[in-house]
Amino acid sequence: MYQILIADDEKQERQVIRFLLDKYQFPVQITEASNGSEALKLLEKKAYDILLTDIKMPFVDGLVLAENVRERFPDMLIIFFSGYDDFDYVKQALSLHVVNYILKPINPEEFARTISSVLAQLKEREEQRTRQKITQDFAQNHVLYQIINRSCIDSLRQQYPHLDFRFVYNYHRLALIQMEKDFFGSSHSEEDTGFFPLNLKPLIPQDCDFINLNPAQNLLLFFGAKHHRDWYAKQTESLIRQLQKLCGMDCCAAISEPFSRPEEIPDAYEEAERSLADRLFFRKSPMADMTALKGEAPSSLEDDTLLKGIEKDIQLKDACHLRQHITMLFEKYETSASYSRIYIRFLCTSLLKLLLGGLEGELLFSFDQLAERIYSFQQLSEIADTIWEVAEAVMASMEQGQQSSKHAIHLVKQYIYRHFNEDLCLDLLAEQVYLSPRYLSTMFIQETGCGINKFIKSVRMDRACDLLLHTNMKITDICRQVGYSNVSYFCKSFLEDYGATPEKFRQRREAEDAGTGGAAL
Repeated sequence: MYQILIADDEKQERQVIRFLLDKYQFPVQITEASNGSEALKLLEKKAYDILLTDIKMPFVDGLVLAENVRERFPDMLIIFFSGYDDFDYVKQALSLHVVNYILKPINPEEFARTISSVLAQLKEREEQRTRQKITQDFAQNHVLYQIINRSCIDSLRQQYPHLDFRFVYNYHRLALIQMEKDFFGSSHSEEDTGFFPLNLKPLIPQDCDFINLNPAQNLLLFFGAKHHRDWYAKQTESLIRQLQKLCGMDCCAAISEPFSRPEEIPDAYEEAERSLADRLFFRKSPMADMTALKGEAPSSLEDDTLLKGIEKDIQLKDACHLRQHITMLFEKYETSASYSRIYIRFLCTSLLKLLLGGLEGELLFSFDQLAERIYSFQQLSEIADTIWEVAEAVMASMEQGQQSSKHAIHLVKQYIYRHFNEDLCLDLLAEQVYLSPRYLSTMFIQETGCGINKFIKSVRMDRACDLLLHTNMKITDICRQVGYSNVSYFCKSFLEDYGATPEKFRQRREAEDAGTGGAAL
């Protein structure tokens, strides 16, 4: 609904204009002024889109009124209507950028064409502003992406010379929201995939911008007044509870420590990300307590992270951590007031499959029989007893294996998994297990079927692939993260394994995800 101000000292003329506006059903809200002076007073109280004014009026005539409007409200559209067909009036109207000059008595068809044209201009102006806002928002979001990935602000200024960079200095704290991945896979329809960020804006707190980093992560950047940490936690917790209700997916968040410069944003983001990766589980709060996590081992991890940890424990034959991770998993649900039995059974059968894969030689357990037992149990304690029965057998097998020559290979592999981003060589690895380099190399090939260097490359390439698919890190940063100092050599090695350069690989997977409609929230 557009706002139109009609200024005319003749009431009958104002009534005619009102009648025509109603007759043609123009989307306008009408305000009347009986002279130019009254119109100026109304303009001090309210903004209008259109001024429709007579020229000859008492106190303040239409020309003076239009001059005031053009000076104070340069975007307002002005229409003159007058009973004087005088060239001087027309010339002054043109100098004031009046959109039309209508003669009295008003011709209804001419009037309708004029108002239609003016409304079309207003609509086009709104659309243009919307396009400009979208373009600016996109540029600002891209700049923030780059800052998070540690790009130099001076370099970004050169890339975006028309962008006002003052906005990046307004932020002083951030909140990272993590959407939990559905263990069974996403069950949302294609219509839901645009939830972030398209439907988020009405929900976000005031004095806050957001960035949709990836399908699972969203960043809130706070500006404006500074508050105590509890205020940010309350705002963020309110938001994620709405998200849980609207999208049916669990999510959690972490609040960063305050910062004062945009160069500190990457560290604040990484700090929040680490706290979510290792966060404590709270039964009633979706917020991660970053202060509690500092220097303290987590007592519970996300299910998918735990399962990956268990899989690696079995791979490395690490009985101690295997026991710890299984304990964490059951402690989480033993202290839960309510949970989905279907989910617990699915989770435990997935765990069972991993454990059975860790048993060497002839299997003493049947997966089908054990899975059937799990689905028949009515108590979590019964399921736990079955899982622990298999787990104890796996751990006993691990302890026996540690007495054999295979244990040295497991220790070497464990060291590689934990130090793959460092300089590794055969001599260094041989020192870890007190063997000669030549003997270790021979035994490693016999046990694994591949050389040590090939194994190290495989571990590094797997990690690089994971970073390319699930982070926005730059290729150069990924290169260093996985233990390579030369980017060209890293890209060549990646090409050999995956048939594409890292950048092409990332682009191809993003295109595949976009094609299946299963990426963005």
